[in-house]
Amino acid sequence: MSNLDHDDFLFLDFSKRSTELPSTPALDHPVDVVTDIPPPRRHQPTAPMALPKPSRAERPVPAASLAHCTTHAVLGGDDGYRIQSESHLEFSHQMILNCFPNVISIQEQVFFFFGWNPKFPIERIFDMVVTLNCGSRVAVTVKPEVRLVSGEFLKDMGEVAWWVKKLGFADELRLLTDADLDPVSLENAKIFAAVREIDAEADAVAMDVAMSLPHGGGRSLRELVDQTSLAGRGYRALVRLVRRDVLRLAKHEVIKPKSVVMNATNPALLPDHLSPRRMILSAAA
Repeated sequence: MSNLDHDDFLFLDFSKRSTELPSTPALDHPVDVVTDIPPPRRHQPTAPMALPKPSRAERPVPAASLAHCTTHAVLGGDDGYRIQSESHLEFSHQMILNCFPNVISIQEQVFFFFGWNPKFPIERIFDMVVTLNCGSRVAVTVKPEVRLVSGEFLKDMGEVAWWVKKLGFADELRLLTDADLDPVSLENAKIFAAVREIDAEADAVAMDVAMSLPHGGGRSLRELVDQTSLAGRGYRALVRLVRRDVLRLAKHEVIKPKSVVMNATNPALLPDHLSPRRMILSAAA
C-alpha cells in the first residue's frame, strides 16, 4: 500500500462484490477482494424492556456509606421491584425471605409511631414489613447477635412488640440476626434471584417436563434439562419451578445440575421431612 495514502484508503468501497477497486493509484502488489461475504444478520425483535417497580421504602437508604454496607437491589419475579437495605445482614435476610412461597411482598424501611402521647409519639423504623399469603403482616427488625449482648435492645423491642399488636400495625414482631442465616438457603436465594426473569416458552416446556414426573418421583436437574432440549434456558426455567415449589429438592442443598428434584404438586404424597421450609415469620395465631 506504498502508493495509497491514508485518505484514499478510508474511502475505498469494499461493499461492492467485484474484484475491481475504485480508481486509485496503482498498488505495489495484487489485492484479493473477498466476494462471498454473508449478508448482515438481522436483529431478532425482542420484548420491550420493563423497569422494576419502585422501592416502597418510607425513607431512602444512602447509596453508599463509609461506616457500613448499603445495597440497592432488584428482587421479586420477572421485572421485579427495587429494594434497599442498610447492611449486608439485612440484605441477606431480604434475599432469603424473597424466595419463600408464603411471602407475597416485602416493604423495607417502614416507620412506626407509638406511645401514650399522640402529640409526641415515639418513632421506630422497621427494617422490613413482610406480608404473607394468608394476609398476615410481620414487622421485622434485623440486628447482629453482638448487639444483643447487653439485653437493652431486647428489652426495648419487648415494649415495641406490645404496641405493634395493640395498634394493629402488624400481627407480630420478629427479630432476625446472623444466627438465623442458613448458608444453603442464602446461596439458593441468590440463584433464584438470578433466574427470576420469565421465559414463557421455556417455562411452558419445563412445566410439561416437571408434570411428566410421578408425584413424589424425582430425577436430577441435568436429566430434566436434557428432556427440555433447551440447554441453559431449560435449566433456568426448572430452577424457577423449584422456587415456586412445583419441583422440590430431595435434600437441603445448594442447587446444582446433579441435584435431584421431585414433583411436589401433591405434597401429601411426600415425606414430612421433605415439606418446604416455611418462613420463620409464620404469623402468630
